[in-house]
Amino acid sequence: MPIYKSKQRQSVVDVEKQLASTPMEQKEMRWPDWLGGEQRKHLLPFLLVFLLGAALRFWQLGIKPLHHDESLHAYYSLQLLHNLENWKSCFDQTMACYHYDPLLHGPFQFHIIAFVYQCCQWLGLPDHGVNTTTVRIAAATLGTVLVVLPYFLRDYLGKMGAWLACLLLAVSPGMVYYSRFAREDIYMAFFTLLLVVAAGRYMRDRRKGWFITGTVAFVLSYATKEATFLSIAIFGSFLLVLLAWEGGCRVSVRSRFRPDSFLGRYGPRTAAPLCVVVLLLCCAPLAMWCFGWMKDTSAYINTYTAASDEIINNIKQQTVVVLPWLGLLISLYVLLCWGRDRLQKKSAPVRKGLAARIDPLKQPTLDALITLPWQYWSSALVVGALIFVLLFSVFFTYLANGIGDGIWQGLYYWLQQQQVARGSQPWYYYFLLIPLYEQIGVLFGLVGVIRCLVRPTRFRLFLVYWFIGNLFIYTWAGEKMPWLTIHMIMPMLLLAAIGLEPLFNRLSVLVKSGQNLTQKGQNRVQSKRVIASSIGTIAGALATIFLLILTLQNMWQVSFVHYADAPHEMMIYVQTTTDVNAVMKKIDQLDEKLYHGRHKLSIGVMPEANWPFYWYLRDYPNVCYGFPAGCSDAKPGAIIAGGDLSKAQAQYSTGDARGRTAAYLFHHYQLRTWWDEGYKPRPCIPSVTDSCQGQPTWGGVGPWLWLSYGDTPPDGAFFNPALAFKNIWDWWWTRKPIGSTTGSTDMGLFIRSDMGINP
Repeated sequence: MPIYKSKQRQSVVDVEKQLASTPMEQKEMRWPDWLGGEQRKHLLPFLLVFLLGAALRFWQLGIKPLHHDESLHAYYSLQLLHNLENWKSCFDQTMACYHYDPLLHGPFQFHIIAFVYQCCQWLGLPDHGVNTTTVRIAAATLGTVLVVLPYFLRDYLGKMGAWLACLLLAVSPGMVYYSRFAREDIYMAFFTLLLVVAAGRYMRDRRKGWFITGTVAFVLSYATKEATFLSIAIFGSFLLVLLAWEGGCRVSVRSRFRPDSFLGRYGPRTAAPLCVVVLLLCCAPLAMWCFGWMKDTSAYINTYTAASDEIINNIKQQTVVVLPWLGLLISLYVLLCWGRDRLQKKSAPVRKGLAARIDPLKQPTLDALITLPWQYWSSALVVGALIFVLLFSVFFTYLANGIGDGIWQGLYYWLQQQQVARGSQPWYYYFLLIPLYEQIGVLFGLVGVIRCLVRPTRFRLFLVYWFIGNLFIYTWAGEKMPWLTIHMIMPMLLLAAIGLEPLFNRLSVLVKSGQNLTQKGQNRVQSKRVIASSIGTIAGALATIFLLILTLQNMWQVSFVHYADAPHEMMIYVQTTTDVNAVMKKIDQLDEKLYHGRHKLSIGVMPEANWPFYWYLRDYPNVCYGFPAGCSDAKPGAIIAGGDLSKAQAQYSTGDARGRTAAYLFHHYQLRTWWDEGYKPRPCIPSVTDSCQGQPTWGGVGPWLWLSYGDTPPDGAFFNPALAFKNIWDWWWTRKPIGSTTGSTDMGLFIRSDMGINP
């Protein structure tokens, strides 16, 4: 990192700005004159992007059927709302109430969705405020606010860079789609970016509010999803490297050698690089050991589940015993700090002890940690602990167990799932999925990485580390799902804004030059000279427009055209089809005919169709799930079956040999569909020499053949770049699927023959 000397003491933000931009870029960082007045130039562009992001996230929010995961979140949020209405019964444990379960991830999303339900009920919205729109309002709201968070990073990104970051976040296919999806990842993405914003702002002005905001963001991220452990690993490791750099930046190295010696000429100026190298040499073996330990622990948990459960339960019990004593010790220390400040005379702050050895300009991170006032961290600790306890104990109804589960159960479940590897996706999954959708983000994200490395600042290096770290760690993790892409897309788009900023600045200069020529009445020759000298800028602008159009096309298709059509969209994972709406329409018609819409129809739901019908049949009390096991009514008015329908058809919709008609009329539907997975590696075929232990025995044809020929390449085929490009091009513009479109889960609706309505 370059070290700047100045007669006047500068803040770290001033140094960051100097490093971030050339003098030309600093001059052109102001908004161009053709955008309007000074106030509008500052706020109006951000406001317009905010409105664009809101429109893309809220328009027709409820048209898509609830995904399997969404139905779980919607149903248990409704259960939580009913629990809170009967809070005393949950406190007395006289009724079954919602408790944190890492299978469904953190408690935050259930509380926030339940809160939205309640607000919508107060407003008198349809369906008692509970429907496919209201269940997604919280996700759409936080996804919209996330769009404008880069506004608060103007000191680091520049005004233009911050606006570009907001724009890219607003129109990103992944960010838009998963902001319209009732799943916890968009919440976690919002809290993660808010944490980054709060940390950056605190480093700038050291205000208590930003420190507490960062703490709240971290706690809410932890209460949202267990993947926060990955954020801790990435942010924590970067902080260690930064502290190592700052720890050695004041120790001169080159000056200790003769100027004509090799080290005197080419050696590092300070010990900062050496400290980083030593840290990496020490931590690399530790990191490898940690990865190995997590793999072995995951295998042990899945092999000896009962013993592992007992161990984790003992740990949780001991934690609950220790925490009050730890809280008492911290309270005594805070009281001691308060008494010390009361006894000391009020005077101008004087740097003492270790703080006196720190240079705030060269070592801002060390300075922020060492000079952190006790009032700041104690207030943040109280606020964070209160939020943690409220959410994980479900407003004190599950206090002791909730605290223990909140600290340990999520980590335990996350370790367990690494062996399960849900989704069974190959290591290159994200490298295939993200470029298919995020063209402008991928290309200019790489440009941004290069620019950040060529002209580094602490914040720029952090963005590069965050992006590459997320890409690596989510690729390493066993579970790979399309909704996890937003955790890689978000830092990538911030880098893309940095990559786009110089082009936009040069384009602004070009537009201003053209206006000046017009105003001064210059001839065509001079105009052509200006255009010729800016041919690179024009070409870059045209390429950017093309990439933006392609990105917008992908966003439009996945969010507003094929939103329930998974065979056409790789970003959609096993999506519920609109046939669910058709089945519910038939159920409602039958209930209206027989019971005048009072929801008294008896319904049997077979196990494979339990979800999402737990949600869709929430107003029908006479429903037996897991039909026919344990059901009092063996011949309900309607039966919903899922999966293999042949057995159900033979039992309920086939007449007998005596000529009697079937007891039920039957209609075939599709419950879920999915994108072709021919891109997966070829399966391992067991042989005498290879038992395929630990290897998948089913798969695809590999990514290159799949891109060229779909999932049925001819014998002896090789990767064909021309065919692959054509298939990708056709998919981009016409949504012609790559591979098969037949992947689906069947669903059948059986209506009793005497009901008088066809299924």
